[in-house]
Amino acid sequence: MADIEKRGSKYLARVSYKEKGKYRRKSKGGFTTKSAAKAWIRQQESDKTTSQFTVDSKQTFPDYFQSWCELYRSDVSDAQKRWHKFAYNVYSKRLNNVSLAKLTRPILQRFLNGLAKDYAFSTVKKLKTYLVQSIKGALYDGLISTDPTIGLTYTGKDGKNKDLKFLEEPQMKALIEFLTSIPIFERSVSDMMIIMALNTGARYEEVAALTWSDLTSNSISINKAWDQVSHKIKETKNKSSNRVVSVPNNLIIDLKAWSPVHNNNDFIFCNEETGLPQTSNAANKKLQKVLIEIKSPKRITFHGLRHTHASWLLSNNVDVKYVSERLGHSTITMTLDIYTHLLQKTRTHEEQKSISLLSQL
Repeated sequence: MADIEKRGSKYLARVSYKEKGKYRRKSKGGFTTKSAAKAWIRQQESDKTTSQFTVDSKQTFPDYFQSWCELYRSDVSDAQKRWHKFAYNVYSKRLNNVSLAKLTRPILQRFLNGLAKDYAFSTVKKLKTYLVQSIKGALYDGLISTDPTIGLTYTGKDGKNKDLKFLEEPQMKALIEFLTSIPIFERSVSDMMIIMALNTGARYEEVAALTWSDLTSNSISINKAWDQVSHKIKETKNKSSNRVVSVPNNLIIDLKAWSPVHNNNDFIFCNEETGLPQTSNAANKKLQKVLIEIKSPKRITFHGLRHTHASWLLSNNVDVKYVSERLGHSTITMTLDIYTHLLQKTRTHEEQKSISLLSQL
């Protein structure tokens, strides 16, 4: 027995088979046409008669997850592939003796509870997401008959204190003054990358990927990203990340004055020895050195320069929608979520200002 069900714009096909005297069902979704679904059913019916019809639910979950990634997630970015590898390693350590067929809600809940003791909330959330996606895939493919992920809860360790992720205005100004006090021809690649990040709020991979053709007299075009693991240019994080960011004229002037010494490559921030963009490790090391030099009470990473840029603009009452566009966030909600603590301070100030004005009536 077989049937086809339409789900949205795609089709789901099912076939019945007998295993150990019991009837079970195998399904596969994602077909774009009904004829494709029918073709799959015909193939399954044919495989039954030639003993090629197999349903392997006895493999361990980590092995299934790896197979699922190879089949259904083969076209993802390098960053996502690294996440898949990390997830596989975690599953292998904690769920290695559990077969796909033996997964239950209690087992998975205990697994998530264990993760909460060792990983940050955001990491547990990511691992749970991959868990749910892959297990639902097994359900759609008929490898399991019930969904053991329904109703699972998760927690995790608190991430870094948000106050530690960005510099306050005095430290931001001190950092810029220190770097710009260095004679232009003596500035390192990392020095100029830090200055660029502070002026644009661009991510490391966006700064590293910048080429000389991306510059105009008063802006930079962010249209690609650098993957320092694969040493390849890749697309930006999302469609909104492709943007043109206005910058002070003196930044472009300084870059062009600095370029005769550092333009042996199309990349602006090129490491002279490798011919590739400067690594995030090198940029971070220089940033830490300068933060110590200016006696900053906070130690931030290169990504913290992005938060510093955004926080400084918001604290100076720059419209949050514009800040969101400048950062390349996919939605303004993302900006609001990240910088809620700053916006709350502004709200409190505006609230006090409003009460003061009303009191004068």
